[in-house]
Amino acid sequence: MRIIFLICLTSLFSFAQASDPLAFDELVTSLKESKVGLPTANRILKKQVEDRGLAFEISERLEAELRNAGATDELLTTIRFWFCDKYTELADRCSEDDIDCRIANYTRALEFHPDDDVVLIDRGNAFHDKGDYSAAIRDYTEAIRIDPKDPVAFSNRGNSNYRAREMKAAIEDFTRSMELDPKNGNLFYNRGLAYFDLDEYEKAVKDFSSFIAFAPKDIDGYENRGDAFLELGRFEEALSDFNKAIAIDGKKADLYVGRGRAYIGSGKYQAAIKEFDKALSLDEKNAYAYHNRGYSRSLISDFEGAIRDFDRSIELRPFAEAYIDRGLAHIGNRDFTKARQDLTKAIELEPDNHLAYFHRAELAVDGLKDLESALVDIQKAIELKPNSADAYFVRGVIFIDIDDYDSALADFDKCISLDPKNSGAFANRGVIHLRMENFESAVRDSSEAIRLDPKNPVAYENRAIAYEALGETKKAAADNKKAEELKKQAAP
Repeated sequence: MRIIFLICLTSLFSFAQASDPLAFDELVTSLKESKVGLPTANRILKKQVEDRGLAFEISERLEAELRNAGATDELLTTIRFWFCDKYTELADRCSEDDIDCRIANYTRALEFHPDDDVVLIDRGNAFHDKGDYSAAIRDYTEAIRIDPKDPVAFSNRGNSNYRAREMKAAIEDFTRSMELDPKNGNLFYNRGLAYFDLDEYEKAVKDFSSFIAFAPKDIDGYENRGDAFLELGRFEEALSDFNKAIAIDGKKADLYVGRGRAYIGSGKYQAAIKEFDKALSLDEKNAYAYHNRGYSRSLISDFEGAIRDFDRSIELRPFAEAYIDRGLAHIGNRDFTKARQDLTKAIELEPDNHLAYFHRAELAVDGLKDLESALVDIQKAIELKPNSADAYFVRGVIFIDIDDYDSALADFDKCISLDPKNSGAFANRGVIHLRMENFESAVRDSSEAIRLDPKNPVAYENRAIAYEALGETKKAAADNKKAEELKKQAAP
């Protein structure tokens, strides 16, 4: 992923001088012994400063002496600007890697001209390159105060806000920069990245589409719009974008990874694996490709192959998601000890990762039968992501297991409010109503579960029990018969 950065450079004066730089004594003497009068002498000296430069460093004491000798504000300002430009040029001559050199010289330049918005932007760029985003934002903000109509200052502050994970502030800055510079397509790209990180994928798609209209041959627009389509579950559109990007540049491994992910979303797991193979043929150290190939292999129950891919992915880039997915592969392989180790490692790497807690809770319920640990983990998952329907589902199951039906009912109510098409949630809430002997409610929930998933035999069995309790034996018999038919159909 890239951020498109706008660079602002300036140089008011040239430092190629026709003669020796002016000495301080020469300035004072020219003012005191002028034969053409001070106003004219000041104008001549201003021109000489611009043409020849200066052979001394100005200070408050020397500035006071010049003023006493007859220097005007205009001449003194020219001198200050000359020193500002001198240090700006020295900053620009620093090696690209020597960021401290750039910052030191820009800082010295600003001592002579504190209101130079362009130098503030340049120093902000240097702070950004150093990773000191707070300092960069301060410089850009000061530049905006001086010139509130400079699109570069807003754009670059947006980039620093993005890096500081202040996405809403970044979006505001990119939007303001667009208002000032509506023909700059790169701003749509950068704002699209911020929307993507806020999970506002529709807005991201819109911005990446605008960027593509400005730059139809730039693969990054298609790649990032493809990623947004993936998050929206629009797999055919994602596939189309990755195809377009590959047609422009078929040598970028991540494009094949993206296309493989689109195949995963479409249920074409073998086709996805071929894409990841292609990506690895282009970049044998692409952790992203190993990770996604491992995920594909997990989906076809090739857990050994998946674990090998996750091992290599983790070797190249040990991040939390890889440990989570390897942990799930270990669960598929019935190795619960290694699964727990991986999920715990994911939490160590990323303590705020709700999925790691969620899957460790699932493992504690289904594999380790440790309901207390499961309850602690799932409550942490809910704390980290309060709108996770799946987390309320799992906690509801735990409460059913410990016969806390009131708490279970509350959790499945919440789950259904967040995911009203969750057949399993209605089926489980039906079970709770059965155990609480609310048979009519059990029938209603079981019926809704069946409507959402007509091939769910458990929902038919639960409704049959409720019908039997209500004395509707014919309906109960019909549901039991249907449940048996579905079980036979599902049998291997």
